[in-house]
Amino acid sequence: MQLVVAEGALLEEIIDATFPTWNEGLTRSGYGQWNAAQMRTEWGREHLHRFALVDDRGRWVASAKRYRWPMRLDEVDGAMCGFGAVFTRPEERGHEYAGAIIEQLIERARSEGVAVAGLFSEIGEQFYRRLGFQTVPLDEVDVQVERKDGSPAMLVRAGEERDLPALATMHETRSAGVRFAMRRDAPLIHYSLSKKRLLAGLGPRGLRHTEFFVAEEGASAVAYVVLTVSAGGWTLEEAGDRDPAAARLGAILQVLLAREPSHRVPLIRAWWPPALPAPPQIRLTGRVPARDVFMLRPLADVAIPTRPEEVFYWRSDYF
Repeated sequence: MQLVVAEGALLEEIIDATFPTWNEGLTRSGYGQWNAAQMRTEWGREHLHRFALVDDRGRWVASAKRYRWPMRLDEVDGAMCGFGAVFTRPEERGHEYAGAIIEQLIERARSEGVAVAGLFSEIGEQFYRRLGFQTVPLDEVDVQVERKDGSPAMLVRAGEERDLPALATMHETRSAGVRFAMRRDAPLIHYSLSKKRLLAGLGPRGLRHTEFFVAEEGASAVAYVVLTVSAGGWTLEEAGDRDPAAARLGAILQVLLAREPSHRVPLIRAWWPPALPAPPQIRLTGRVPARDVFMLRPLADVAIPTRPEEVFYWRSDYF
């Protein structure tokens, strides 16, 4: 079996095959555009590739996306090899090709000095445990915002690309001291935002949209939120605040709720890192393990986090 980068006609075959499983409500054309556009971003060009496992007849039998995520584990900067969209051609299932493509990609990553491999499992934990992956706990919560009469006296504006370095600084400060966290620079944050905006823009009208807002002092962003809004409510994809109490973050959410005072307060869900304090305007309730199972496999002499408070991970970086 040969591992190759999926391009051209081979990539189109894989997109055709995976479309029914991961289309996210897009048309086939939109799904292809969404995948291609992610790989054309500044971050995606260097860090995201799709691979195929090809048999001796030149026919692909399995495929996977491979990400190279910058991360920090136990105060050491390194990289995580992330796997997404692991897929076996339907007529070839039962031959362990999914495991084979993962193992080949892991060996390549190990030779490049990558510290851990990671993935989000949609099929439970058992299969990937057999491949050496361990579950990393992530918390999901309901975000209950105290609704004010009127709007807080704070200027909130749409976020812009010039704000991204300030967001990266907020993330670095907040995640310091946590055992496992992504190292989120401006290009990575831009990639995460672009991925969500593209998904919303290519999908059916009204199905979902992405909102990005900041509060600023002078000309600098000092707090922000990124939300996905759909009929089911709001998903808080990521957030940050330079204020140690995160009060400006809470005020941003109050401002956004005050836009439509006659509407019911939407359900707001988030992967809320325990290291980020709840703002005074917010209560975090219904804390449960995240429904998307995050798993890591050590590729070097490292220990995998076992408690939610050891992890700082936003829903924005789901892959």
